[in-house]
Amino acid sequence: MDAPPLPDDPRDWPADPFALLGVPRSVSEADLKRAYTRLIRKYKPDHAPDEFRRIREAYEAAIEMSRWYRDAPPHAPDVAPPFPAVTFSTPVPEAASAAPDPVARPGAGRPPADPIAAAWADAGRGAFADAYAALLAVEREGSNRADVPLRLYWLLALRPALDADRTRHDWLALALTRAGLGGPAVELYRRELATTSDALYGPYAALLDHPGAHGPALLALAGLRLDAAAAHECWTKIELDLEALARRVRDLDEVLWLDYLANVIGRIACRQPSVALQCTPLLANLKHLELRHPEAFDRIDRDWTLAELWTRSLLVPEPIRRAVAFGWGPGRRGPLRAVAEWARAAPAEALRKCDQVNGQETPLLAVFAQILEAHRDEGGPWDEFPPELVRGLVRARLAPALRVLYAQVRPEVLQFLLAERIDPSELVAACAVDGEPLVRTFAARVREDGALALVYRAATAFG
Repeated sequence: MDAPPLPDDPRDWPADPFALLGVPRSVSEADLKRAYTRLIRKYKPDHAPDEFRRIREAYEAAIEMSRWYRDAPPHAPDVAPPFPAVTFSTPVPEAASAAPDPVARPGAGRPPADPIAAAWADAGRGAFADAYAALLAVEREGSNRADVPLRLYWLLALRPALDADRTRHDWLALALTRAGLGGPAVELYRRELATTSDALYGPYAALLDHPGAHGPALLALAGLRLDAAAAHECWTKIELDLEALARRVRDLDEVLWLDYLANVIGRIACRQPSVALQCTPLLANLKHLELRHPEAFDRIDRDWTLAELWTRSLLVPEPIRRAVAFGWGPGRRGPLRAVAEWARAAPAEALRKCDQVNGQETPLLAVFAQILEAHRDEGGPWDEFPPELVRGLVRARLAPALRVLYAQVRPEVLQFLLAERIDPSELVAACAVDGEPLVRTFAARVREDGALALVYRAATAFG
């Protein structure tokens, strides 16, 4: 990559350090150094000292700012703070600096600078300690602005050592309460919850008791906490949040409250029924909504039925049982990924274990198939093979298997489908119209083989 073309006059160079260096903000440190090296080869300090100084300033500022992308703490949200563009100093000729301002009037003063904006500009230049000290001073003076703790949160997310007494979580919790559990802080909190269970504890523990929060905001935040607590299996936290909301039931919208309780049951009824049962007396007070919102009550009945089925389905392979326990909730991706790894590691063994499931336990496999289907739909359509290519592969690779009892070659068929990434439904659609009766019969057997399709789709759930 060539050095970015820069104007001959350094005063016309970009103020943004990344633009000056000709790199994106997500640049790696190695590429950033390469861009800097290319430029200083052209603008050497001996021959172009001003240009070299500008390039050096840009490089140092870009190094600091790019750490928002690379060197942030492991649990820091993957969002860049809205720092202002960095403006670099440009030498001002002595005569120009001495010239009087033609607009100025005697006694006219400049408007006072906003200390928050000035501090944030310091952060944009990489002076994080100065920015943090200035914002902390504003906060200590009694500022009630919600953006001040948000900015302090960002600075501690990047540089935890700036404050020995606080963490970024202290500032984010304050930003949430100051904004009535709404505003931009909610998205940052959602990202924290998705990364660490720490976001359920400490300064966040009493968020749902905040008196300044309105009902919808309260339940929206409670829903985020529920998803995180269910994913991390923090059952006590779900109990405490239920108790906190029950104390404020008069402040809550009944329909949203019903939806929240239905979500609690759906997330944890299989894994922690004793906690889910605590929703029963709370739902009894919402029975008058059953005619207007039957779908919520149907969902609750479905999830309790599933929990009963899950409890007695002991022959179902454990990875599949765990995935079903998480249901359709946001935390299902981890268990689904574990099922995919299990099925890929030993597909024939996974097929054998699914074959052992029978009688009253088979509905649990059907529920798992629905969860897999929902997961596949979220990923969008997959690339399908042309039918003639599928038929050709079947004839070339499975010719001997077509003349053997299907039950004997199922593991071989599964391995073939996984190796070629052909979904069983694709094979059935392509081969059902083949001119060869053996191929059509084979397609009919695959169509009836629900366990084979289940294991294939589990193994390929993540590509």
